[in-house]
Amino acid sequence: MNYKSVIGLVCFIMLSGCVSPAKSIHAEASQPAANHTQSTGIKMYFGLSIPTGGEVTPQQWQQFESNQVANTFTGFSVANSVGYYKGKKEHAKVITIYNASAADIEAANQLGKQYAQLFNQDSVLVVLLDVAQIRFVTKE
Repeated sequence: MNYKSVIGLVCFIMLSGCVSPAKSIHAEASQPAANHTQSTGIKMYFGLSIPTGGEVTPQQWQQFESNQVANTFTGFSVANSVGYYKGKKEHAKVITIYNASAADIEAANQLGKQYAQLFNQDSVLVVLLDVAQIRFVTKE
């Protein structure tokens, strides 16, 4: 062992005694609490470019979101995204759902199929997420 390794080891030992006894956020996060639960999430990526030309218009998307998505899921969020598909830049909408049930997963697959047929898409990406913890923070 060279002197740099020895100095590094000594510094590490000295500094490790300086750690605060307060709980770290990681330790706190690993403790299960009454309002924490493991969950399955879904992310769906809806491309807005139409392979045969043109794009899904904001009005078309809004109609799809209001009529199909909102009537399918109890709660979800929508985000604008830019990605690449087959080497081309493409705008997309990303829908995220947490606390997804088996019925929600099947509904997501059906919704993806509807969108692909309606807007002549090659596919809709549906990603299942293992969410380690979900927490609803209330005003109290």
